[in-house]
Amino acid sequence: MKRIVPVLLASVLLAGCADEPAQPVEPQPKPAKKTKPPQPDRPTARERADKQLQEMISKMSTEEKVDQLLYIGVTGTALTQADRTLLQDHALGGVLLLGGNITSTDQLKTFTTAITEAQSADSKAFLGFDEEGGRVSRVPDAQLKLSPSLSFGQKNDPELMEEVGRTLGSISRFYGFNMDFAPVLDVNSNPANPIIGDRALSADPQQVARLGVPLMQGMKTEDVVPVVKHFPGHGDTTVDSHVGLPRVDATKAELEQTELVPFKRAIQEGAEMVMVAHILFPALDKNRPSSLSKSVMTGVLRDELKFDGVIITDDLVMGAITEQYGLAQAASLALENGADMAMFSAPGAYTSVHKEIMARIKQGKLSVSDLDQKVERVLRLKQTYDLSQTKRVDAYERLIEQVKAVESDMRR
Repeated sequence: MKRIVPVLLASVLLAGCADEPAQPVEPQPKPAKKTKPPQPDRPTARERADKQLQEMISKMSTEEKVDQLLYIGVTGTALTQADRTLLQDHALGGVLLLGGNITSTDQLKTFTTAITEAQSADSKAFLGFDEEGGRVSRVPDAQLKLSPSLSFGQKNDPELMEEVGRTLGSISRFYGFNMDFAPVLDVNSNPANPIIGDRALSADPQQVARLGVPLMQGMKTEDVVPVVKHFPGHGDTTVDSHVGLPRVDATKAELEQTELVPFKRAIQEGAEMVMVAHILFPALDKNRPSSLSKSVMTGVLRDELKFDGVIITDDLVMGAITEQYGLAQAASLALENGADMAMFSAPGAYTSVHKEIMARIKQGKLSVSDLDQKVERVLRLKQTYDLSQTKRVDAYERLIEQVKAVESDMRR
């Protein structure tokens, strides 16, 4: 009973209180909370890089911007004083070496080192060559040559293709290059094709896409810029564009089902640079080759395939172009119609090409905003890769073993 007394007492008290008017309770002010002023979001690494890039572009003259859009060739097998001065005085977009520039391993490594050292530390150029394996190879050492792409493609192994890409990247770095004009994404759709053939991975566009993407990605892992080529597709031609202008009469629908398939996949998987071929596709442009065509480069590549990387022309010093256009004219037309970089291997052509482009900018044929967008794409790609020779691969014996390993895997 003692246990319920407090409970009963409390009930009586509460009942009594219920008859009395309630007394208003003054609300007690709550102590003010100390709030920190809002902190601005810290910029991301990408935002900082973009800001730095915009600041860099804003300080560049028009002449300097045009320099970034030119991918030039050089004379001979050693850096001449004229070319050295050009590289020292102008921050060029890129430098190309062809077979005629190469004689031996030591000579090539000395040459690429001289090209790199001639440039200022904060403005390196792309330094590229064609190393696909097979018959398109600039490698002067037979022990570092790979079999044609078609041989690897017949294995139909994406993992092997990624290792081939790493090997091509290591070979490029061994010789001092930071860019390789590969992989070939052309479909070997015409057996009579005189220029592609075993350079293609397959005659099946889906297989080219399936194997070409890991090949591209493997090169990236070695910090070498892969350049997928030859857009919109060189596989169905019967004329070598080095000699004359090829023509492909496929319909737009046929191109979408064949030639464009590998490029579309590569773009979806992060392709950063696309080389455009010198081919006439009447279904896309009845008058101009693809490398000078707004319909092809801007209409198809930019607008339809949503490519936002760097567009570069194939070498403009080829019969497909020179039969109808002057070099300076062709370079200007390419930039005006969608290309970000005009490539020409002719030594000594820099001055005339640069002068023509400057004149056309003053005429309003290439707007300042378009010029800035092109420069931004080029410089952003340069930010992404190490363009110096700090990643040069010097373990020659290991590189030979790497080549032997991928060749052995291909033959199993």
